[in-house]
Amino acid sequence: MAFSHILYRSSGRLDQFDKDCQEILRTARKRNKALGLTGFLHAEDGMFVQWLEGPDDALNEVIESLQADKRHRDLTVYASGPIAERRFPSWTMGYSNGEQAPLFDYLAEQGTNSHDLRRYGECLYQFLALRAA
Repeated sequence: MAFSHILYRSSGRLDQFDKDCQEILRTARKRNKALGLTGFLHAEDGMFVQWLEGPDDALNEVIESLQADKRHRDLTVYASGPIAERRFPSWTMGYSNGEQAPLFDYLAEQGTNSHDLRRYGECLYQFLALRAA
């Protein structure tokens, strides 16, 4: 079976961010299991970074849902397309937050900023992969 992926970043609602994170995580785990998706979500400082992988139809369904979800704004896709195999096969939705692992510290250590979109996207994926390990 062929799989695809998406890596995106979005902004959340600061006034309800912690509550939204828990609701999103609970919903995503249930939905992803039903749709055959796996991935990892990091939430920090009002921002979501997520890698999702699985069948194209399921990914498209989730992307449409995210774009309509008021808890996500300014959704930016950093990578998408086919993958040879799942990178997060054990996670219906892994999760970390800034208290457990500060993303911004990691990006600074890597010398990465958001102006180089390709490198920034690569670093976002590397960060998520380290959290899942």
